[in-house]
Amino acid sequence: ATEIVWFGLDFTKAKFVGAFDQAGGAAPATGSDMKTKWIPSWNALIAKEPQNFDLKKSFRKDNVIYDLKSMNELNSKVDPDECMVYNPGSIERSAIDGMVSKYKADVSKSGIGVSFIIENFNKGTQEATLYVTFFDIATKKVLVCEKMTGKAMGVGMRNYWAGAIKAILKQIDATEYKNWKSKY
Repeated sequence: ATEIVWFGLDFTKAKFVGAFDQAGGAAPATGSDMKTKWIPSWNALIAKEPQNFDLKKSFRKDNVIYDLKSMNELNSKVDPDECMVYNPGSIERSAIDGMVSKYKADVSKSGIGVSFIIENFNKGTQEATLYVTFFDIATKKVLVCEKMTGKAMGVGMRNYWAGAIKAILKQIDATEYKNWKSKY
């Protein structure tokens, strides 16, 4: 396929590990802050700044369609009392199919969809772990699901964790896309 549909960052089972702060340490971030401010901000940033989050280049596609409506709705249901933890969470690969089955295509009803299913943003290790997930939009069948880790970097809460997403996209571009292409 020469085109993919970006569904966004899936935080529905994500854990924010450790003490997160906003405004340079002046104010601790709560689960409610994550749900209402930061999660929507991270998802919007990737679509707003395609030059910094180059999905076309990383996935070797001529066109990327952004379809964030479904993901924004799913992420709006994150439980603010359950997402902030002190021990990393784990998403079993077997749960991914059920998560993808809840995605609703708004823009394109067929083709290949991609989401990053976030497992942890870990303040202690300063890393994000996530599943890069490709799926058939029409059937919701998961085609490729690979776990990756990226080092957080940048200034401010939004950019710091977006830096981990950017690092993962760079890894995909440098080595992983070629590896996956031969593997699958």
